Amino acid sequence: MEDERRMEHSKIEVRWMVLVVALLVAVYMRRTGTITTPGTVILALSAVVVGANLAFAAVLRRGAPPWVRYVSTGVDLAVISVLLVFSGGNASPFYNVYFIVLVSNSIRYGMKMAVFVASCFNVAYVGVLLLRPPAADLTAEGVKILTFWGVALYAGYLAARYQRQMRILQSYEETIAGLRNRIEALERGAGGAGSRSGLPGEGAGPSQGAC
Repeated sequence: MEDERRMEHSKIEVRWMVLVVALLVAVYMRRTGTITTPGTVILALSAVVVGANLAFAAVLRRGAPPWVRYVSTGVDLAVISVLLVFSGGNASPFYNVYFIVLVSNSIRYGMKMAVFVASCFNVAYVGVLLLRPPAADLTAEGVKILTFWGVALYAGYLAARYQRQMRILQSYEETIAGLRNRIEALERGAGGAGSRSGLPGEGAGPSQGAC
C-alpha cells in the first residue's frame, strides 16, 4: 500500500513537470505557427490536468486504492488524445508524449499495466484518426500502433524481470537477516550458559577456605 502510494505520488510530480513543459512548448509553437491549437483548448486541458492532480493527491492522502493507477493513466491518455486532435492529429508534435505515459507506468507496475496502456492507446489513437483523418495512407499509422505495442511489451518484460530480481534479492536479504538473528541468539545463549556454569565455582572458593 505504501509503495503504491509513493509511486502514484511520483506520477503526480511527473505530471506537473510534463504539464509545465508541454504548456511552454504549446505556447511557443502556437506563436510560431507550428500548431493552430486554440488558446482556450490549451487552457482547458491544463485545467483538467491541474484538477486531476489535485484530486489524485486528495485520494492518496487517505490511501492508495488499486483503481487510482488505472484512472490516472486513463486521464493522461485522454488529455494527450484531445491535444492531438487540436494540434494536427497524426502529425501532432505531441504524439511522443504517449510514450512517456507508457514507459513510466510500465516501469512502475509491470506487464499488466503495459498491456493496459497499449490497449487504451489503441482506442484513443483510433479515435484521434477518426476525428482527424490522415491525408496519407493508413499504413504508417498501423506501423505506429504496432511500434507502440512493441515498446509496451518490451518495457513490460523489462519491468517484470526487474521486479522478479528484486523479489529474489529481498528473499536473500530476509534469509541473511534470519541467519544473523539466529547466530546472535545462539551467541547470547552460549554466553548465558557460560556465566551460569561459573557460579558454583565462585561459591566453592570461600567455603573451602573456611574449612
